[in-house]
Amino acid sequence: MKIFKARLIFISILLMLCFCVLIGRLFYIQILYGNKYAIRCREQSKLRTLVSASRGCIKDRRGHILAKSVSCRVPVRDIVSNDEHDKGMHDISIKRIYPYGDIAGPVLGYIGTDGNGLAGVEYAFDNYLRGENGWSIVQKDGRNKRYSRLGMPKKVPQNGCDVYLTIDIEIQKIAERVLTEKVRKYKAKGGMCIILDPESGDVLAMVNVPSFNPNIWRHYSSEQRVNRCISYNYEPGSTFKVITAAATLQEGVKEENDKIDGNQGVYEIYEQTIHDYKPFGVLTFAEALCYSSNVCFAKIASELGKNRLYKYTRDFGLGANSGVLLPGEETGIVHPVNKWSGRTLVTMAMGYEVSVTLLQMVVAFSAVANGGILIEPHIYRIIVNAEGNTVEERVLKAKRRIISEDIARRLRAMMQGVVEYGTARRCALPGLLIGGKTGTSKKIDPETGTYSDEKVWASFIGFAPVEKPALVCGIVIDEPLNGGGGGAVAAPAFKQIVHQIISHPDLAFAEKLIRTNQADSIAGPIKNLMTESDQKIPDLCGMDRSQVSRFCTAEKIPFEVIGTGRRIAFQSPPGGMPYGPAARLILYTSEDEQSTEKRADTHESVRIPNCVGKDLRDAVNALNLKGLVPYVKGSGVVRQQAPAVGVVVQSTEICTLVCSFEG
Repeated sequence: MKIFKARLIFISILLMLCFCVLIGRLFYIQILYGNKYAIRCREQSKLRTLVSASRGCIKDRRGHILAKSVSCRVPVRDIVSNDEHDKGMHDISIKRIYPYGDIAGPVLGYIGTDGNGLAGVEYAFDNYLRGENGWSIVQKDGRNKRYSRLGMPKKVPQNGCDVYLTIDIEIQKIAERVLTEKVRKYKAKGGMCIILDPESGDVLAMVNVPSFNPNIWRHYSSEQRVNRCISYNYEPGSTFKVITAAATLQEGVKEENDKIDGNQGVYEIYEQTIHDYKPFGVLTFAEALCYSSNVCFAKIASELGKNRLYKYTRDFGLGANSGVLLPGEETGIVHPVNKWSGRTLVTMAMGYEVSVTLLQMVVAFSAVANGGILIEPHIYRIIVNAEGNTVEERVLKAKRRIISEDIARRLRAMMQGVVEYGTARRCALPGLLIGGKTGTSKKIDPETGTYSDEKVWASFIGFAPVEKPALVCGIVIDEPLNGGGGGAVAAPAFKQIVHQIISHPDLAFAEKLIRTNQADSIAGPIKNLMTESDQKIPDLCGMDRSQVSRFCTAEKIPFEVIGTGRRIAFQSPPGGMPYGPAARLILYTSEDEQSTEKRADTHESVRIPNCVGKDLRDAVNALNLKGLVPYVKGSGVVRQQAPAVGVVVQSTEICTLVCSFEG
């Protein structure tokens, strides 16, 4: 019993000592050093969290959104855990949206899971688009719940800038639609198209067929996501003859009327036989370009010489980056003269043994179009921050003058002959003077290691109007069916693209292309291609409508006058063009300022003109002259219209035109 009582006393004393130690420790922590541990506790429960900046938008030149970021709710369990208590909880995730799908996909590029750009514009302008992330300090309680407290330090995120491209989405859609149709029609591997403003260097459209949808970019291979317009090297074929011709004219080696013997289409040089697609006899220099004679250009190259051909090739921008700022651009291949073989001079003059990108060739043609100056192409116009302030604006950059303005004008006239009488007749548009050059370059068959007759690059690069080009358009189709050439495959695509651009009611190119189309038809060197019986359309602009009516009736020229003005403002086709038996002259009149102002003030009633059967461009002009607003469905020739012919409406009303290329 005594032993039990002693043990009880010992345990009681031990418990009292432990209790005293605990009380002492609590006194030490809570009373003596309470503030110190309270501060440490608060510091340990603070977290620094990232506040993401909103990625800027990519827009076209007129402000249409091509890429934007949106917030979406994502279940938390998909991010952190699968616990039951997490079900129903959501977090905010940022998703990049491309509203136009695969339109301009390789140009726009895409972003990765970390939100950084991985290709195209998204990559090239990533520093501007992604902005600068911020951060904030939040408190965490015992249940791991986070909350913010007033006075906590933080950094506000700086949202990304908006990048306005030079691309016009309407022109881009037109080019993609036409090129897709041509690739499908000719069962080709693909196609490329670039439309450029030759004065400013603005890229108005850059098309890859097939394209890819950046909304689901992981569904495509890396090869499908490539921007071929800047990343594919190809031998340009006869489109390169424009560079050879420019050097020849500028160096005074040949003039337009100088004679060259075509050797009936066969020419042997350096143990190589050069053939033309048809036998030619004696041609002028201008005719040699018009008909794309390989034999004639081989002889021209021999007179021009290696050093001068190489100099102009590099001066036109081949073998170097264009400066467009898009990632993945190839420089092409231009071998130095000391590595040329004996035949390189003549084959290069025809577009072989030299590799280029489509962008390089379009920029080179732009130098001819703008008067002889090589410009730097631009993919963006302006960069604007989240506050709406401009942080950067593209500056027109002229690299160098290559040829004189007079030589450029003469070369454009020769290229007009290519369209009117030569290999590019299928791209001619009535009422619009077009210049350009076709190209058909054979590809090397990987199985045989030799050039294939079936696998070719079919191309056409052209501009309009000839006197003062407002746009340059280059088209390349990869391996069209049965080796179709540039004149048969690519030139018609150019015609459709330009025609639809002119006819589009939201684009201002009808004014740029038609009203500035004052150049005379090709004269001098090509004139002898026309027979004495060929009739030319007279230039009637500026004449009184009554005089025009009497003249056309007397000369038995079918004509139609559109508009109520006294004088002829412009005509289609323009004066100087060859006149065919089925041609019809469309004459547009201008109103004086008083009648125009009166119409605008009073919205006077007008009668709907007959547009059915007219070319879309002529129909749009007819409606505009009446003060009506055209709304176009489709393209080609007008098949239906609403309101009907003769209906009286207000001058500001809309007239719908339903068009198609087939009747």
